Amino acid sequence: MSGQAAKPIAKARSVALWLSRALLWIVLVLAQPGLALAHASLVSSDPVADAVLAVAPATLTLTFSDEVSPLVVRIIGSDGRAIEFGNIARRGPTLILTPPQPLQGGSYLLSWRVMSEDGHPVGGSFGFSIGAGAVAAPQLVRSIAFALQAAIWTVQLIIDIGLFVGIGGAFFAAWLQPKNFRGARGVSVTACVAALLAVGVAIGLQGLDALDAPASALVTSAVWSAGLRGSFGWSTTAAAAGLVLGLVSLWRPGTAARAAAVAAMLCVGATLALSGHAASATPRALASTAVFLHGVSLAFWIGALWPLYQAMNAPGEAALPTLRRFSNAIPWAVASLLGSGVALTLIELPRPDALWRSDYGRVLMIKLALVLILLAIAAGNRAWLTPRIARGGDKPRRLLRRSIVVELALVAIILGVVGLWRFTPPPAAIAAARQPPLTTEIRTDRVLAQVNVAAAAGGVEITVALTTPDKHPFAAQALIVTLARPELQIEPITAQARRGDDGRWRATLTTRLPGRWVLGLGILVDDFDKLSLEAQLELP
Repeated sequence: MSGQAAKPIAKARSVALWLSRALLWIVLVLAQPGLALAHASLVSSDPVADAVLAVAPATLTLTFSDEVSPLVVRIIGSDGRAIEFGNIARRGPTLILTPPQPLQGGSYLLSWRVMSEDGHPVGGSFGFSIGAGAVAAPQLVRSIAFALQAAIWTVQLIIDIGLFVGIGGAFFAAWLQPKNFRGARGVSVTACVAALLAVGVAIGLQGLDALDAPASALVTSAVWSAGLRGSFGWSTTAAAAGLVLGLVSLWRPGTAARAAAVAAMLCVGATLALSGHAASATPRALASTAVFLHGVSLAFWIGALWPLYQAMNAPGEAALPTLRRFSNAIPWAVASLLGSGVALTLIELPRPDALWRSDYGRVLMIKLALVLILLAIAAGNRAWLTPRIARGGDKPRRLLRRSIVVELALVAIILGVVGLWRFTPPPAAIAAARQPPLTTEIRTDRVLAQVNVAAAAGGVEITVALTTPDKHPFAAQALIVTLARPELQIEPITAQARRGDDGRWRATLTTRLPGRWVLGLGILVDDFDKLSLEAQLELP
């Protein structure tokens, strides 16, 4: 075998070895028990864990770092009998549990499983006793289902390939590729069809994870109902709609194909923005917009790679118009990709050291390293290979095809690495869960404001209960909440509070700066009457 013929084989072996090592690393990471975390955490409970109560409580409460939806909440007695809670009320991030029948003396284990706002389930349990001399509470052993986690990761990777390669390729075919280049469309069709099938599987796996159920429960409607619940259901719906539109775009010609391709790309952005980190990150609007732009930009870039590879096989100068159009458009996509990525990093990482001190940060560093390599290759292609291809010759085309193969391999690794975020909560969410809420009261002769300040991802959530000094309800039309640091010349952070069904007012303010703040409450009683209250708060 000649030296020239051996070079491509050696490069192919090198890429295969690289992919094998990356896959092994991902499998090892998935096997770590510490990755069985979700993005909402229990911050307090009543009763507290291991409490010994003199009398049975009429209600039990669970307070989380973010708002959650209950999936399965049950209480297990020392005799092993389990009672499921049917009457569960929600007040912001707090679940209020009413036992279906009065609890008797003895020891109990409270087991809960809830869905966080980002679409990820989380569960836990703790024991408590009623009366002196109660026997030990039963123990609930949870095993970490590596097979389920691996299946979730694999199915999500297939869906991501459908979104980026399938829909991105359909967009490229509709807007940038001449009609006579049809060879690359088969890959996009295959990716879309495979991803559509994977969406159905993903709903079932999500239901199993949500209910902590065995695989045999896939035949029950409860699993599929749980899989479609919350933001994950909206996200999978958007993904399925986008994949169908992508197939329509690949099938229909002309204007219809372009319209379907644009709609499909919008569905890509919506799929990513409706669930995951963006669904619960603060500020919500900025995080969702950044994820949307990130996804659409990535789909444009990744979707173009295989069609460009196929175009380089075209004779003569037939592929040059397509290459020029892509070369002119890609800088805008890369700028959007980088800008949105920086915004998301700042939102999810409260401190620089979180990059190497958290699982989320370590995954991010690996992704950033791979993306930098990808960007370097893409920049070299645009600056060096594209002009040479325009001047003619087969060698630059061969080099570009090899470069695209390397880019596709890098993209596959990046998507696999990003899939690990399904199992790693952002540091901002962890910090929010670890910080206990602060409480204070502001009293005047007309109103009593009971204030609760809890950490939230990206800032603090302030809950205000307004009553008269003798604890009767106080009617207000609106409430403005502000935080100020006059000594640092920081302009006041202001938010319009929203009144919940429980009568409490809630507002989320974005600040990660610890220290003493001035809390201001502007209470609009009516069109002619406004009360202003202030208090000092020490934020951790």
